[in-house]
Amino acid sequence: TFVAGINDLVSGNAQRNIMSVSEKMERGRHAREVLLEYRKAREANDESTLAEIRQKFNDKEFLDNYFRYFGYAFIDASEDVIPNVAISFYSFHLMVMLGFFFVLLFVLALFFLYRDTLQKNRWFLWIALFSIPLPYIAGELGWVVAEMGRQPWIIQDLMPVNAAVTNLKEGSVITTFILFAVLFTVLLSAEISIMVKQIKIGPKH
Repeated sequence: TFVAGINDLVSGNAQRNIMSVSEKMERGRHAREVLLEYRKAREANDESTLAEIRQKFNDKEFLDNYFRYFGYAFIDASEDVIPNVAISFYSFHLMVMLGFFFVLLFVLALFFLYRDTLQKNRWFLWIALFSIPLPYIAGELGWVVAEMGRQPWIIQDLMPVNAAVTNLKEGSVITTFILFAVLFTVLLSAEISIMVKQIKIGPKH
């Protein structure tokens, strides 16, 4: 499926002054090599090399033309810089549609409340009831747009996701997940029990 601008982002466009991903990858690799040289010089206590490399990092031309593309050194293929367009596109549009739906819902609620006919319009009450999960869905869609749309970057052009992965052990992740699951399950059970108790008591008047 054609998406306007995608080809320019990958292959570049000289007329629009857009650099290709392959060129950015080459410049990023050069910046990474300089940084590796700095690390080796520091380990070897090579002060002359360290001073020379520090001078490069104080050079605006080096920063603008090479180091700003540092993250591309970790990219394996040009196409990897393009996120899943379909998921981002439809998640965003569905989130926006739900936002307009919420506005309409509250406008109708205020209208019926003003006319003192809110309880008489049972169809609207049913719609409001079934709309309870929709804000949560809209919120999750927003996270999908944010997280999928920024791929593959943690920090744009400087750190991709594959370079930011930590060395956490599987057991640590599972333990944390179980603890959070148990905690929120207990809180949910407490909330439901309180709500049921109040429903059984009923209104005071």
